[in-house]
Amino acid sequence: MNNKDSNSKSISYQQIGEAISKKQFTAKDLEITSRQFNYWKEKDVIPFFIKDRKTLMTLPEALWVLIINELSNIGIVTTKLQSLSSKIWIEPLFSNYADDVIKKAIQDPKGEFSHDDKEWFKFLLEDEIAMHHIFRREITPYMDSIKSCLRSPKQIASFIYCPKTEEYRISSFTNSIGSELNNLFYGETLITIPYIPHLIRLIGIEMNRTTEDLKYLTEIENQIWRSVQFEKPKLLQISLDDGGNNKIYKITESHKKSEELAKFFLNTNLPIGSSIQIEKRSQGNYKVTIKS
Repeated sequence: MNNKDSNSKSISYQQIGEAISKKQFTAKDLEITSRQFNYWKEKDVIPFFIKDRKTLMTLPEALWVLIINELSNIGIVTTKLQSLSSKIWIEPLFSNYADDVIKKAIQDPKGEFSHDDKEWFKFLLEDEIAMHHIFRREITPYMDSIKSCLRSPKQIASFIYCPKTEEYRISSFTNSIGSELNNLFYGETLITIPYIPHLIRLIGIEMNRTTEDLKYLTEIENQIWRSVQFEKPKLLQISLDDGGNNKIYKITESHKKSEELAKFFLNTNLPIGSSIQIEKRSQGNYKVTIKS
């Protein structure tokens, strides 16, 4: 429910929230064995599952499993993983984080929400059942960090964990955050897990499975995605002309096209209001020109 900034895509946090709530990922997609996955379920390391029931994962759930897997692979014991997962998934249900975010949105005169939206938010705050079962699960520091990362290429979020103190931070790695971490964890070993490589992988998986536009992509990004999806070019050359500063990106058959395209979208800030031209070249090649 954050405000827009000059580097954000022209899509709302609500749209992104709806898009990432789709359950579609499996343990096999993440290359996690059934034995390991079921063990984590049994030990409440992944507490968003009902035990003994097969289910698919949303993007935030799948990202969390990948983060847990990295921590497990470097030796973080199960009891610490369970405690950490509880802080991410369970504690927000009993804190005022979601309530405070909604109240802030109501009070913000320059926010992206209309008067009717704000009236609905006021009604929502009085509905304890909806707040507990839906909105305190969907509006958490972890969930908001994913939405920000998908919405703005400049939000390079990372999960930072201190094994000794069992504390964590979700960081965008600005200078101020770096100073804060140094003060909080001076002299301690920190584990840093960037979101972007895992998000590239997950979005690439989704791209390979769907024939529909992706809601967390802009119209221009979806046009590029459709050209890859339906034309299947051997070479896709993307030329980004941003105020005379021309940059060239190439996606070839030798790459995993969906993952390469996801990497481009997550790392590139396509100017809002840009025009796009798609040209078919010889030998199955395509050129995409984007002008701001």
